[in-house]
Amino acid sequence: MVKLISRDLALVKYRNFPLLAYDKTLDEDIFYCSDYIGSYWIKLTEENNTVLIDELLKLLSFLEYKELLFLGQIDKPWISKPMSKRFSSVIYNKAIRFFKNNGIWTKFNGAVKVEQKDFKEFLTHFFTLTRFEGYFWDHYFSDERQNILFSIHYSGEIQVITLNEEINKSFLSFVKNTEFIDSFRKDTDRL
Repeated sequence: MVKLISRDLALVKYRNFPLLAYDKTLDEDIFYCSDYIGSYWIKLTEENNTVLIDELLKLLSFLEYKELLFLGQIDKPWISKPMSKRFSSVIYNKAIRFFKNNGIWTKFNGAVKVEQKDFKEFLTHFFTLTRFEGYFWDHYFSDERQNILFSIHYSGEIQVITLNEEINKSFLSFVKNTEFIDSFRKDTDRL
């Protein structure tokens, strides 16, 4: 099941999500990220979009997450009006319909809570929009207790931010049992 949470409630209840806003007075972006233990970028040994979701599901299963929360950094709708009118490919159209059917549309800017049984379907459509839409770059997802943050880049690389020592050790231990390897991005921790 997919449950929608208003942005205001999500910001009060889930305080570890990264946030980004533009300050017109200062003419600069203001970025917030909570304190973290580790910051990693991982990728598959070989690029394969189907395997990416399966390997991510393995990792989430190991961490025993029953629900995931998704929230964009920026206060904007999940689906822009141009996105809602664009029809570019079968998989893109399927992803757009999935989000619309679940109430995630042109006026919704809040958080989305997804149950474990729906992880694969949701993440598949989520990654499709990430790959096809430059507008859809700023979403993170986390477990209910906010121990770890994930962000999927359009390239298929995944940013992983661990927020406590225990989850950092668990992540480092289990990621070796997946097809993920270090992306070796500058200024990130190594696996």
